[in-house]
Amino acid sequence: MSPVEHDLKFNVAQLLREIIGAQRSYTFTEERITLDPPLVLRAIDGKVQFTRTASGVIGVVNAQGIVATECTRCLKPIDMQVAVRFYDEFHSRFEVNTGIPLPAPDEEDPFFIDEQHMVDIGEAIREYTLIELPMRPLCMPDCKGLCPRCGVDWNNEQCTCSDAEVDERLEVLRALLNN
Repeated sequence: MSPVEHDLKFNVAQLLREIIGAQRSYTFTEERITLDPPLVLRAIDGKVQFTRTASGVIGVVNAQGIVATECTRCLKPIDMQVAVRFYDEFHSRFEVNTGIPLPAPDEEDPFFIDEQHMVDIGEAIREYTLIELPMRPLCMPDCKGLCPRCGVDWNNEQCTCSDAEVDERLEVLRALLNN
């Protein structure tokens, strides 16, 4: 779990007192959320709609922001636009009117509404953004990368390295391809 550095908490106490199906919608902006150091989602804006359920609220979130990372082929720094859309249930731990503890949900690793009836969507945005990020980010789809011998960025120039130079351990494979 990331350290609290955001203010993406919404009070749902009144919504929890209403009938199942009641809704509230909000828009939000946030400066930053640390995803997984050193990755940071910044310039975040979005909207959330909460719907009352039997055990809490369902949050439908649409958010977008920018993640600074580097291209996996040429190692240039890049700013990636990231959009996340998800819905997840946030469970109450206490009955809002009486304060009686409620049974834990059956699902694994659920999101909870805190004791002050606040829903923190920041952690959910962090988790869903990490899932949304590409495993191998690229500066452009046809990035040519770096020469493995001299390190020249093939997007900007051609190097003078010879293709004939092959790791001797791979020479057997080259012989198979030539046959």
